[in-house]
Amino acid sequence: MARADRIKLLLLMGLFAAPVLAAWLAREHWRPAGLPVHGELLAPFAPGLDLPRGRWVLLTVAARDCDAACRHQLYLTRQVRLAQGRERGRVARALLQPPGGAAVEEPGLRRLLSPESGLEGLSADGSARTYVVDPLGRVMLRFPARPEGKGMIRDLGRLLKASGIG
Repeated sequence: MARADRIKLLLLMGLFAAPVLAAWLAREHWRPAGLPVHGELLAPFAPGLDLPRGRWVLLTVAARDCDAACRHQLYLTRQVRLAQGRERGRVARALLQPPGGAAVEEPGLRRLLSPESGLEGLSADGSARTYVVDPLGRVMLRFPARPEGKGMIRDLGRLLKASGIG
């Protein structure tokens, strides 16, 4: 074989081997960067609340009375739930308040009363916060005091898509 023919043969073999080698390298050594999460992922813990089982819950925690920030959080949870489309039946909404707080009447909102000690670990700074609770009753995700609605929609949508429960 002439030298030029050998080079052509090696190039042809390399042409077919390169995609196989690239696929193997991607599978074994490439790790995609994580998707941005708008809420803070928490080590799952069960607060022992009377939440609806078998459904994802958007839990808003209020200090005492539901002030303007709390009502905005409730509005966001309603919009986030509705934005899930067909999956919205898998999501419930709840408000956790200590006893003595003014009742909030809103359709589809479950109001839970908890002693002040029951709020520990959920809302340390006293501001209204929203948490995502999985269908097994474990708190999974905490959103900031002033969350972005689109970010909440994306995070919950990813959880619903990846979850086989609830």
